[in-house]
Amino acid sequence: MHPSRPELRSERLLLRPIEAGDADAMQSYRGREDVTRYLLHEPLSPAATRARIAQSLERWGEYPAEWFSLSFAVELLEAAEGDEAGGEAIGDLRVWNLLPDGSAPASEEPSIFWLGYALHPDMQRRGYAREAAALLIGWLFEEHAASEVRAIAWAPNTASIGLLQKLGFRVFLELDAEQEPHPKKLPAVHLRIDAAEWASRAARAAPTPPAAPTESEES
Repeated sequence: MHPSRPELRSERLLLRPIEAGDADAMQSYRGREDVTRYLLHEPLSPAATRARIAQSLERWGEYPAEWFSLSFAVELLEAAEGDEAGGEAIGDLRVWNLLPDGSAPASEEPSIFWLGYALHPDMQRRGYAREAAALLIGWLFEEHAASEVRAIAWAPNTASIGLLQKLGFRVFLELDAEQEPHPKKLPAVHLRIDAAEWASRAARAAPTPPAAPTESEES
């Protein structure tokens, strides 16, 4: 794996840098009203999807860097390793401490990152979003010495809030519709998890090593 093109794998998923060839797959879900209802943008046209990916490719061209905005495509690992239909994105995630257009920092310091995600409706309710998010969050803490990862969910989007809370995120700010600066003007919930909290969760999830065999077990 080249350091400027990281690929991350979990039990079921492959996360890889977004590519120009992902446009049709991305538009198939980011072009839907039911998917974008709680995203920052309205349903994307094919042209808008291509422009979004082009901007992502510009940011990938600047990586590695202290400040970045990186979009990853999510593939089913089984498909990615041999299925003829493999290689198609079922969703995408973005992590950033830099605004998507590269114009300014998005965080008060480079060790604070933001997380966003979208998944095709046909692939929801299978644990894929949580699995992909956990993989990317772990990468930020382990490879980029993140001090904190944050996310924003609209208050009506209880599914996303629940997903983040299952990952260990906690609410640190709630804004009503008039206070929230994003364009859809919905009440928003800001959540975060810090490095110590993530490490503690990882330690609890780690399998317990087997006890050393006793003399009677060895015989």
